[in-house]
Amino acid sequence: AGSWLHCAYHLTTSIVSPALLSLPLAFASLGWASAVACLVMGAAVTFYSYNLLSLVLEHHDQLGRRQLRFRDMARDILGNVSCTSPPNDLYSF
Repeated sequence: AGSWLHCAYHLTTSIVSPALLSLPLAFASLGWASAVACLVMGAAVTFYSYNLLSLVLEHHDQLGRRQLRFRDMARDILGNVSCTSPPNDLYSF
């Protein structure tokens, strides 16, 4: 089982890594002050989303429905939506 640090690492790399490729262009276009302000605002939004995700996961854990994957959380929140998807055991480790 992973820890919250492990979860934060993977969320950070999946959210931030593509944006890092555009940082030089953003700093050159916006200037240092505006670019740093946008960077801080993006960090605040990411931190807020981490907090929301952890609150949802803790709430469902207390209800006895621990979520192990995002697909499990989406199914629990949205219900059983009929769509073509791969079998559940495809991604099990």
